[in-house]
Amino acid sequence: MESIERRTLVTGRLRLEPVTPGHADELWEATEASLKELQPWMAWTRDPSPEHTRQFTEYAVQEWSDGREFVFALVEEGHAIGTIGVHLRNPFTQTAELGYWVRTDRAGRGLVTEAARAAIAFAFEVVGVHRLTLMAGLDNRPSQRVAEKLGFRREGSLRHAAWSATDPYDVHIYGLLESDPRPDGSG
Repeated sequence: MESIERRTLVTGRLRLEPVTPGHADELWEATEASLKELQPWMAWTRDPSPEHTRQFTEYAVQEWSDGREFVFALVEEGHAIGTIGVHLRNPFTQTAELGYWVRTDRAGRGLVTEAARAAIAFAFEVVGVHRLTLMAGLDNRPSQRVAEKLGFRREGSLRHAAWSATDPYDVHIYGLLESDPRPDGSG
């Protein structure tokens, strides 16, 4: 895959900035403020620390350079409040997975849906994927609602396909094709 330029995406309320180590302190602050809500869904919350967050930001820079993952910091009013990423799963079949999280005190305001619209456009128009998948825990209704608002179709369930901080859990798998209609009128 050819190199994809690091670029900032702008929405009505957010800047989606390619993650750098400069985001590490604020991403750690957002993680620490949201651990209780993140741990049931995110394996990376098993042993969180400022150092792990810094390592993640360094990894994200390298993965972007290698054309495998494109992770953005969600920046609201100058502060990083979470991340959203397009994770290339198979460049030959042009498939990728969309993943995201936002700090708890910013949840429920439509920010993830807003950011995801921009990330989806980036995935289809810049990265050149044909299909995006999204996994949401069977009991994670907020994440399921995001998928539905974005036009993803629930395609089935997978047993133990994701990990919390301590245990595997079952997920609904959602899919969105480049050609699928989306509620915002694109596609």
